[in-house]
Amino acid sequence: MGERVPLVRTILWRWLLSPRTSWRARRLARASYGNTSFDAAWRHARVRTHPDELPYQQRGHLPDRDPSE
Repeated sequence: MGERVPLVRTILWRWLLSPRTSWRARRLARASYGNTSFDAAWRHARVRTHPDELPYQQRGHLPDRDPSE
């Protein structure tokens, strides 16, 4: 199986490659008072401005597979 990318590195790449989406996500996450993670807010902000990326958002929110299956 593939290696998981650390969350900090993912956030850094998002800020570098899409600063406007990241800025919107930061505002959404702060406005939720801790109820929404930056990752979820980023996906929400991204799909609002780029609806064609909805399949990528849905794939990213699938639960991890149980290794015992």
